[in-house]
Amino acid sequence: MAYNQPYGQQQQQQPFNPGYNPNYQSAPGWTNTTYNQGYPQNPQNPNMASYNADPGYAEGGMAKENVNFTNASIRAGFIRKVFTWVTIMLAVVAVMSVLPFIHTELKSFVYQNFGLYYVSYVTFLVVYIALVCCENVRRSFPSNLICTAILTLAIGYMTMMICTRYDVVSVALCFVITAVCCGTIVIFAMQTKYDLTSMIGIAFIFSMVLMVFGLIAIMSIMFFPQLRFVYQIYAALAALLFMFYLAIDVQMIMGGRKFEISPEDHVFAAIQVFLDIIYIFWMLLSLFGSRS
Repeated sequence: MAYNQPYGQQQQQQPFNPGYNPNYQSAPGWTNTTYNQGYPQNPQNPNMASYNADPGYAEGGMAKENVNFTNASIRAGFIRKVFTWVTIMLAVVAVMSVLPFIHTELKSFVYQNFGLYYVSYVTFLVVYIALVCCENVRRSFPSNLICTAILTLAIGYMTMMICTRYDVVSVALCFVITAVCCGTIVIFAMQTKYDLTSMIGIAFIFSMVLMVFGLIAIMSIMFFPQLRFVYQIYAALAALLFMFYLAIDVQMIMGGRKFEISPEDHVFAAIQVFLDIIYIFWMLLSLFGSRS
């Protein structure tokens, strides 16, 4: 007669649970609470480390947590790759700058064909804008390698052209000064606790002001050659500015600051450091160099 109750008042039968038998006595060390919830769950091993990662995937199908810049191994590999690129690019420029002092015919050719300087400058601007604005160009192989090689050769020719205007002693002296200054700045940026990346806005404003001052200095030399000291002031300020930019770029490469460069942009990071060093050398050469 128990089944003659109205349908809405019938008690629902609990589903069959093969892991639970109320007639069995609990084994020592276990309570009935575990069996009342179905199959007993294995207790977590306290020696097992838990790993929580943000969901999502990065480029190339890799898990997002695998390309996180906070990973020490990825950061170390990124830093090695960047400074390897910088070393190779600086070595190419150094060799190209020395060649005119070894071969006098090459020096005469470079000195007389000044129009090639503008060609190399335009080439540098086009390639640099492409690398900065197009993410696929600077991150995909071999386009990033080809563009970096073209940019390095263009900068190398401009540096070679500039060095032919000065004597070899001045070029060597400015090279040593640049190496010492850049090495000191890199070590300082790596060791200091100050976050220089938060001052990018100040550096940009100072850059705009210095650009206007540089135009005024160039025009003053064109019309009043006796005011060359104005350009020397500009060169000194520009050298200090690019030293500050070098420190900022190094901290962005090292990571752990307010702003940092993605580990996938090793080509872009290498170009930024490379250009900072080249600009410092150019400014020091115009400041301390003796024209031949």
